[in-house]
Amino acid sequence: MLGLEPQLRATLLGLAQTRCVDYIRRQPPMAGREDLAYVVVGSVATGLVTSASSIDIAVMADKDAFKALTQDPAWNGERPWDAFIDGASLKYYCVAYDQVEQGLRELRDSYVYYYGSAVIIHDPTGKCAEFMANVRSALPDLRRQRLEGKLDMLRRRFSAMEAAFRYRDVMAAAAICVEMVTLAIKVTALLDDVPFDPRSQLFLGGLAGRVGYQVEGIIRKLIGHIGELEYLGQTADTAAFRFPARMVELINILSDEARSQGFEVGLEKPDPRCAEV
Repeated sequence: MLGLEPQLRATLLGLAQTRCVDYIRRQPPMAGREDLAYVVVGSVATGLVTSASSIDIAVMADKDAFKALTQDPAWNGERPWDAFIDGASLKYYCVAYDQVEQGLRELRDSYVYYYGSAVIIHDPTGKCAEFMANVRSALPDLRRQRLEGKLDMLRRRFSAMEAAFRYRDVMAAAAICVEMVTLAIKVTALLDDVPFDPRSQLFLGGLAGRVGYQVEGIIRKLIGHIGELEYLGQTADTAAFRFPARMVELINILSDEARSQGFEVGLEKPDPRCAEV
């Protein structure tokens, strides 16, 4: 499991609150503006921090302020800026409140990860505190939508996997198997209500809870079974591939756990926001 380093987190968070925010506020195009808020996001905010973690800071702006920032000659095209502060890697970027709202409405994992656990370090107008309070109040419903939608998508993708096996389409089968393992890890994390970064260390972070401990062995075996696909076009016996049966076992465990927590298993129609793209 992904180990937590509370002392390291405290050190990096303290550095963000003092040196880093002062540094960013002096840089163009943010320099001189008092209508921006600064929040720590990512691993330092969630606590999933390691010695390789950077300090990630989002500069939050309303629509008018964001437009003004984009028109400044120093604008970076929404790419993050990089710096080193007291030996720590700092990455910072600007984002508008309405962009975050849209990302959350679309159930984008990265937006929930970054802004669901954000730590405010400078908020001169108080707008960011109000905004983040609304985000946190929405988190239980976002969790429900994502969990039910991803579990439903996982169950539906099983038939696509079976079709790829029947047609001996090695590439399609491999892609669907990886997709299903990814969905299963995310469902597991949502059942445990633990934060996960969809872009980094998903296996370790997503399996950090009670259910994750229970199913980690099955998921490791599923990853190993994907390697058996190299023989898919060479044998007539598709039953020799152990991935489908193992995936059924995992889906049943996750479905039973979801029901026990009061979540709906099996939606009337798929939620495209929960598909792996």
